[in-house]
Amino acid sequence: MFKLFRKMFILASCLLNLSSSRQDSLVWRGHMKEKKIFKQAVAMLVLLSMVSAACSSEGMTKNHQSSREEAVTLKLLVIETGIKWNVYPDHAVAQEIAKKVGVKLEFVESDDANFNVLLAGGDLPDIIRAEPAKYGKQLIEGGLIVPMDDLLQDYGHDIMTNVPTVIEYSRESWSEGRNKLFFLPPQVQSEPSRTYPPLTVGPTMRWDYYKEIGAPEFNTPDQLLDVLEQIIHNHPETEDGKKIYGVSMWQDWGLFPYTVPFAWYTMQATNNSELMARKLGETQYRNILTDENSTYWVAADFYNKANRRGLLDPDALTMKHNDYLAKASAGQILVGPATWAMGDFNSNHAKDGKGYIVLPTGKRAWSGGVNPLGWSGKSYAISKASRHPEKAMELLNYLYSYEGARTMYSGVEGVHWEMASGKPQIKEETYELRKAGSVEWEKTGLAMDLNLIGLGGAVRDPKTNTPLDLFMTNEALARSNSELEQDFSDFYGGLHPGDVLSKRVAAGELEDSNTTNKGLTTEQLLLEAKVGLPAIPKGLMKIEAEVKELATRYGVLLILAETDNAFNQVKAEALKAFKDAGVDQITEFYTRDYAARREAVGAMPAKLNE
Repeated sequence: MFKLFRKMFILASCLLNLSSSRQDSLVWRGHMKEKKIFKQAVAMLVLLSMVSAACSSEGMTKNHQSSREEAVTLKLLVIETGIKWNVYPDHAVAQEIAKKVGVKLEFVESDDANFNVLLAGGDLPDIIRAEPAKYGKQLIEGGLIVPMDDLLQDYGHDIMTNVPTVIEYSRESWSEGRNKLFFLPPQVQSEPSRTYPPLTVGPTMRWDYYKEIGAPEFNTPDQLLDVLEQIIHNHPETEDGKKIYGVSMWQDWGLFPYTVPFAWYTMQATNNSELMARKLGETQYRNILTDENSTYWVAADFYNKANRRGLLDPDALTMKHNDYLAKASAGQILVGPATWAMGDFNSNHAKDGKGYIVLPTGKRAWSGGVNPLGWSGKSYAISKASRHPEKAMELLNYLYSYEGARTMYSGVEGVHWEMASGKPQIKEETYELRKAGSVEWEKTGLAMDLNLIGLGGAVRDPKTNTPLDLFMTNEALARSNSELEQDFSDFYGGLHPGDVLSKRVAAGELEDSNTTNKGLTTEQLLLEAKVGLPAIPKGLMKIEAEVKELATRYGVLLILAETDNAFNQVKAEALKAFKDAGVDQITEFYTRDYAARREAVGAMPAKLNE
């Protein structure tokens, strides 16, 4: 483009100079020829101006444009291990992102320990996904991430249009007093979904085996152990001779095995500090190590009993997440904490109708609710080390646009869905792919982590008044049931697994986040979101790290205790060790800080349920 511009400029200059030099000496007969040359020069200048404008327009069109050059590769760091996003790097959605934004994504996985090493070294990938309340101070004060404000003006039109409240809150709360935009949380959604999707977190059971014994109800961890024992009696080994275990764990995600897997019973969920959790309906956090009814102690008791009954995988106390996924994929684990934790078993056995599914049991369903300020734990930041910050911003903008979010949820227009009567409609072949599951479905890119997407799936596109996730309707969910999902739904009398859940919530048999939000106005929900999370101060971070290490160490001793008396003795030692290490200081800080935050924004007072 520059070479063409230069040639045209030289030509136009020559024509104008020729016209000027001959103007006084030309006779009348030659004047008409000069006039013709002058007109050609003017025309050339007009064309030159148009080319210049085109060059400028090409440079200024920075959002949602097809890339004419080879796509730039950006590395995105996620603080998770055992991810699958790099398995099919050229799937249809990835190709569409490369086409629209000129970016190819390469995912870098890490755990907390490795991420801290990266922080110390300062050489981070292009984009980081992290919790601002946990890592914001280090990232910002260390100069490891850049403020997005200028980039936002040039490359973030959709972000500014679609999530202005998030931008404002992020500047106020996640910038260490700089009033700059450093973090953008994904999954921004201000209204609850009109449809219940299938559960992805909760007791994830091998459905065919569970149904075989009559699908007995269980509502406590002890009852779950009884169920596992019945199944193991019938199926001690896989078809290829591998031993089957009731339950297992992995050890490279901090205290995860002691928190998330038992939310269905304790109703508790932790946040940026794994030590602090709260139940549905509570407006204050409690410490899971000192509260003896907490998820930590329920988990320790469960794993101990599972071990003593021969139901616990003997590798559970040493395995990493990738090892766990391999065993789950082989069908060696009967129950897990989430569908995404069970490896490739479902996709490998989709044609057989075998697989794992989350059971709607216990007290709490990990479902419902709204995120008017997004999910902070997965917030995006752009690294100072990135050589392509503009492209990083373009990519984020695409993820927060209606077009980009719909593509991530529902696929590529013309390939996976099409417009019909002014509404986007999923194509029949896409339904068939989703129903069949397997590798072919994963290859579409529609099976990727939803937390990559800026807007929630239930957010409605104002142009068509349809959810961005086109599968988020009862009709679409029912039409795309896999054989496994259809069998499950028929058994419980629902159109699809999410419909089964919705009926149980409506009957008061289960609670979810929507249950506790009933009666709250949109303004009150926003206030709740604006409370934010306390960031553990530097002086307490060492104590927190030591206490977590103690919790992991004593967790092993608790699980391996051979009698109730031995378990109780280890428990007493653990409680004393936690206290001696300063666990109460963390509780006091978090309790005080969180109450002050609630009061500052005018949210409901901090309290614990009785």
